[in-house]
Amino acid sequence: MSTSKTLLVLPLLLVVFFANAQMPTLKVQQAGTAEQKEAVKLKKLDIDVQITGNIATTVMTMTFHNNSNRILEGELTFPMPEGVSISRYALDINGKMREAVPVEKAKGTEVFESIERRRVDPGLLEKVEGNNFRTRIYPLPANGSRTIMVGYEEELSFNNANVLRYHLPLDYNQAIEKFTLKTTVFESVIKPELGEQPDGSFDLKANGNTYAGEINKTNYQPRTGLTINLPKRNNLPEVQMQKASSGYYFLVNVFPKMEYRNRKWANRIGLIWDVSLSGLQRNTDKEMALLDLIIKQKQNLTIQLGLVNNGFKNAGTFVISNGNWSALKDKLQNLVYDGGTNLGAIDAKSIQADEYLLFTDGLSTFGKNTIALNKPVHCINTALKADYSTLKYIALKTGGQFINLNSIAVNDAFNQLNQQNLQFLGIKNGNSIRQTYPSMKVNVNGHFSLAGIMSDFNTEFTLQFGFGNTVVAEQTVRLNATEHALSSIDVRRVWAQKKIAELDIQYEENKDDISVLSKQFGIVTRNTSLIVLENLDDYLRYDITPPVELQQDYNAVLKQRRVSLLEQKQDLINAAIAMTKELKTWWNTDFYHKGQEKKKERYPDPDQRVAGVEPIGDVTRTEVVKAAEMVVPPMPQAAAASRDKETNQLNEVVVIGYTAQRKSAVAAAVTTIRGNVSNALEGRLAGVQVNQNSALRMPPAPAPQQPAILIPEFKSDKDYMKHLAGSPDSAYQAYLKMRSKYISTPMFYFDVANWFYQQKDSVRALTILSNIADLDLENADLYKTLAYKLKQTGNYKDELFITQKVLQWRPMDAQSYRDYALALADNRQYQAALDNLYKVLTQSYNPQIADRDQGIEEIVISEMNNLITKYGNSISTKGIDKRLIQPLPVDVRVVLNWNKNDTDIDLWLTDPTGEKGFYGNSRTKIGGRISNDFTSGYGPEQFMIKKAIKGKYKIEVNYYGDRRINISGPTTVTAEIYTQYATGKQQRKVIVMPLVANQGKGNFVGEFNF
Repeated sequence: MSTSKTLLVLPLLLVVFFANAQMPTLKVQQAGTAEQKEAVKLKKLDIDVQITGNIATTVMTMTFHNNSNRILEGELTFPMPEGVSISRYALDINGKMREAVPVEKAKGTEVFESIERRRVDPGLLEKVEGNNFRTRIYPLPANGSRTIMVGYEEELSFNNANVLRYHLPLDYNQAIEKFTLKTTVFESVIKPELGEQPDGSFDLKANGNTYAGEINKTNYQPRTGLTINLPKRNNLPEVQMQKASSGYYFLVNVFPKMEYRNRKWANRIGLIWDVSLSGLQRNTDKEMALLDLIIKQKQNLTIQLGLVNNGFKNAGTFVISNGNWSALKDKLQNLVYDGGTNLGAIDAKSIQADEYLLFTDGLSTFGKNTIALNKPVHCINTALKADYSTLKYIALKTGGQFINLNSIAVNDAFNQLNQQNLQFLGIKNGNSIRQTYPSMKVNVNGHFSLAGIMSDFNTEFTLQFGFGNTVVAEQTVRLNATEHALSSIDVRRVWAQKKIAELDIQYEENKDDISVLSKQFGIVTRNTSLIVLENLDDYLRYDITPPVELQQDYNAVLKQRRVSLLEQKQDLINAAIAMTKELKTWWNTDFYHKGQEKKKERYPDPDQRVAGVEPIGDVTRTEVVKAAEMVVPPMPQAAAASRDKETNQLNEVVVIGYTAQRKSAVAAAVTTIRGNVSNALEGRLAGVQVNQNSALRMPPAPAPQQPAILIPEFKSDKDYMKHLAGSPDSAYQAYLKMRSKYISTPMFYFDVANWFYQQKDSVRALTILSNIADLDLENADLYKTLAYKLKQTGNYKDELFITQKVLQWRPMDAQSYRDYALALADNRQYQAALDNLYKVLTQSYNPQIADRDQGIEEIVISEMNNLITKYGNSISTKGIDKRLIQPLPVDVRVVLNWNKNDTDIDLWLTDPTGEKGFYGNSRTKIGGRISNDFTSGYGPEQFMIKKAIKGKYKIEVNYYGDRRINISGPTTVTAEIYTQYATGKQQRKVIVMPLVANQGKGNFVGEFNF
């Protein structure tokens, strides 16, 4: 099966992962040739910056050109500053920019992938973990270009010198054919100052109170960003207003007199240092400088050091005298950053202190983001990719402070920590205003910004400031629609962003409100994305309100055509009921498998050709013969020995390179003439007599009481594996030395972790494996690979977290519920496991997904009934349709899953008679049953046999190929092999392995003797 598209990862990949600039970067998968690596370039960049008061609006229009002869897909990532969210997204459709509209995040992903399969032009921008945004662009046409536009509003803050600062990073690693930067500062009495600029000719020129500057360059590689400083002219309140349908939105900036009170540091401080892989992206120089100021201030104290990655450990106690912390400094400077991040692993008992300093980006990729500390925790971040909401919540909940060292200087951060800061406490006499944000206590460092809604034409209210609950200062603000000119900025969106930022601190409690706000104001949040569709029919089909340009046509056809176009969702329950009946019939069938009944002997056909085989439809005679040959038992050993090599391999012939439709056609043809082919091949084939019954009557080897399941140890043949030798300690050092070369390669961590598991060093193995979670944000393919390996190695608690995250990201997939349910069962949460398996059948799916996953109900029914059989006394089936309850104990069950969508993998199982069960022979003579052939999606595929004959069973998988386009590495498959399934004597073995297309020969998975 050939792939129809490829995602190129430009040489920007390492820049993306370890960037020091907060700028959009195209994420790419390593291509083969040098020409492919340079296939996509940023051809045109147009940036427009407009600043009014302390609000800056930035719009970036980017044109990417694909120089290759292949259609590609791009993935562009934007790390955004604290409190900033993208609110505008547009994509070129038929040569014209089309604005995006808001949609629920899960629905946006589902619609994008559904349309993408039709090879049309969707665009999707979504928020991923932390304050990071990602847009997926398809297609990037061969030798063609695509243009996207992204815009955001940013609230600028004043520093201690009463200066607003705007910064735009522009550190690009390639020349841009056409580069344009235009900047306008409105209503500024004092001329703005340029802190840095991309070009020596750039300047801001006055036109009244407006200052503007522009540069246009060709074949230009900007290396220096743009920084604009705007001095504040006085201490008077600054007001921006915008008319609403009722009342006005307002934004007020006030400048209370700076006050603070000294704060006394505790004598025992817990220092928690994030040493996960993502820690390599932090600015540890800044962190060490801040720590130095704290220690020199306190002079004498005790610091307990805790290190957190995928686990947590106490790294020692450091008694510091007279500010000398050289031992601790040396320890911190020589830390190894490795593993995923699990903030939930922090153990309060092992690191007891009176207050804590937590240095982390807050992105908990391998465990929950809550920590069990009941003393003040000060959260310090220096990473550009960070989960600000998590850090703020931890600080707020424990009574600590959040410090973002990306936005303030080290000295300012120290002052904020070293003193009790003046805080905004609330509003007095604010009857005519509502929905004001912030609505909670926040620190005030000489500047405070408040947004809200005013009901009257004019009003007056008082802002209160103080310490604790004591008010020490008040400031009166007067709002009057006639005195304050209506602002040119979108005040209502600034208000919405401030409200969302506050609600997001406790996301789970407020996610419904966040969704309503984000869809109304077009702001990208955790649960809302922006989407662009190609034509009106798509907006109607998926029930998405289009942008303004299409709304008139949309409304005109809404009633007439929407019903006929609207995508009808469906569940799997009726198919599951029918499947249960089918499985019951199969299970109750007494298959002939012991050879008691003697069949009449057949005589060889003098014609060496296979008789009775003719073309069916467009399936050729040769194709049918080759496929049919797979299901015939092998020749007797003596006769086979006399054959040449080609004939010996007859049973290994497979039909390769077919599309799903071709595979189905061949399978149907085989089924139609199976009897003729089988009978013909029982006769003479190239002069050798083959009798099928003789194979069935061959005495099997004695089988043990408990069948022995043998699976091979997977060993990678990659070059880096040659360096892993000797003791685990020396091998770990070799791994660290090699890592920089493979820093963003998922299979590097998988392979190396597998080696350590084989050396019985499960602690290091798990740390290395967990790095995969830190490689990419919200990458379900990577997390599925992790879940498989965690299941195999018995790390069930971690498996549960990982599968829960995948379900959160991809609730549209039946497999997400199934994987989570099976992880719950591994964690002995059997009721929840049963409930989630039942959800697989009762969820609503769009037609494409329902068609893709047709047949999954067969696997789920088996797993539901296994739980009911084994744990029926402790779980309730009250909510389960009774028609689905049917005990199905079997001697053999093999189930196959894989981690990538749009992937075609086949399960093969050869029984002791030599008959191979596969998609073209799904019902074997001894009663074996192969489930539906999944030619796309994630599977699963299953083999079951109720009564197994004695002998060897061989399990293989055939990998046709995939159409995935991300950086998750090779397709990874997991096979669960059960004997005596649902009988009370059940045993399971799990194997996880990356696959490569094997030219139809199959990948060996395992075997067992029954």
